[in-house]
Amino acid sequence: MKRIFYYSGYQLTVFHWKNEKCMAAFVFNPDEEGLQDFKTYLMETANVPARILVDLIEEDFNKDTIPHVGTSDRRDIVARLIQKQYRKSKDYVHYKIIDRQTGERKDDVLLYSVLSNPEVLEPWLKVINISQTSICGIWSLPELSEGLLSSLNMNAPNNLLVTQQNSSRIRHTFLKNNKCQSSRLTNASTESESRGQRILIEVEQTIQFLSKQRYMSFDEPVEIHIMCCETDIKNIQMYCVESALRTYHYHQLKDIAEQQVCDFQSIEKALPQIAAYSNWLYSYVCASKFMPIGHYGDRLLFIRFYEQVLSRTLYILSSVVLLVSIIMTFGYLTDEHSLDNESSLLKKQAEVVNNQYKINYQKLSHKLSQAQSMQSSVLLVEKIREYKLMSPLSFMSEISHILTSAGMQDLELSAISWQQQQGVELPVIGDARSKAQIDYSKSEVINQLATIEGRVSVSNSDLIEAVNKIKSITTNFKNNRLVKQLKFNTMPIDFRSKSRIESEAGSDEVSSEEQNNNSEIFEIEMVIQGGRS
Repeated sequence: MKRIFYYSGYQLTVFHWKNEKCMAAFVFNPDEEGLQDFKTYLMETANVPARILVDLIEEDFNKDTIPHVGTSDRRDIVARLIQKQYRKSKDYVHYKIIDRQTGERKDDVLLYSVLSNPEVLEPWLKVINISQTSICGIWSLPELSEGLLSSLNMNAPNNLLVTQQNSSRIRHTFLKNNKCQSSRLTNASTESESRGQRILIEVEQTIQFLSKQRYMSFDEPVEIHIMCCETDIKNIQMYCVESALRTYHYHQLKDIAEQQVCDFQSIEKALPQIAAYSNWLYSYVCASKFMPIGHYGDRLLFIRFYEQVLSRTLYILSSVVLLVSIIMTFGYLTDEHSLDNESSLLKKQAEVVNNQYKINYQKLSHKLSQAQSMQSSVLLVEKIREYKLMSPLSFMSEISHILTSAGMQDLELSAISWQQQQGVELPVIGDARSKAQIDYSKSEVINQLATIEGRVSVSNSDLIEAVNKIKSITTNFKNNRLVKQLKFNTMPIDFRSKSRIESEAGSDEVSSEEQNNNSEIFEIEMVIQGGRS
């Protein structure tokens, strides 16, 4: 439900709207008894945010020209204008830019409406404040006339809307290009004048006033739209005669209510005393506003409404959060149940797979037991292929090539032996010549340890030739790409100071044949790169 407080300056009418139907209406007079009744009404009814609709003779409409500036600067300019003319009305001003001049400065055309005497609202606002009733805005009735454009079919540039909201006032609202620019209240018909006569007189005076205020020129045509009951149309038509500059249109309230999707019958049956006037129709337009942003009033006046909106928003948000939490909790519980079922199913499948694995493993266990030895064999074969023993033919060919290149054709080889060795270091003299332990899993290179024994023909009278032969043999072996280490265990000639070539006689002297035999013998030990020859 929405409540509209319509105030005409001498009476306050409260309308209760629920959707398009007026549920009730209450009238309060501006005296002590009426204010007390209004307070009682507010205290006994629900604190539904109310909208105040003012239809006051103290409302002035003005048009002025200001420089084209930003929003904040424009606000300051309007505040200074109001301060000069309406010092008490700084919180009761509504303004808008309706046009822009085409001159060099291109100033903005400002239209502003203001309540020149806001004190007329104070008795009612005081009661509202005491009862802690929330107010969401104060609207100007002429400004709401733009909400009736679709129902009135105003297509002309200049339109004058004539309405009667109560028994004593008739309002003339001027709309130029479908924008409200001015409005004035006049007295209704008297005993000496009919309603048609009064409307005709006031329409002409309003048009003259608008022409003087330069809202329009004197020779511009104007279309006059009159909202009234069906019983008043004939009397008005008798006096309001059309001319070249005046065109009259008549609109029945019930027809406008149908176009506005408003229930006129409920008004006519429940409130016949106000059905003949248009205040209820304007209250419906005000109640139909989706965004409750009014025209007048200080923000402090609407603080309770803001608190209600905030409280309702937080309540809705908390409800939404609670609902989402419940839905998510239900979803999590459902997912948990589903995951539990999946987990149980997976466990059963795992048991089946494990059982099948055990059965298959038992069938292959005797084969798998040999896998490690087979793998070791494969690795051993790979190592043997990489570091295989040098073949006898290759070894003998290589030794023959080295000795031949050194010019040792007269050498005699008496013994050749070799075995595998891990590394390139020669064994120390005196070590046992047992077969070396080879570990194919190590990264060290597997080479060949070779021993060559032989004789060299050496003449006792030519020592230099014998020395050169030995040096040549040594050099050729060392320069060979396959020989990594070389060592002479036995030399054919003794280079010591007490040599046998001095032919000294003594107790240790031996025969010439033994000397020759000993001097010819040599033994070479070397490390040869394995598996690469």
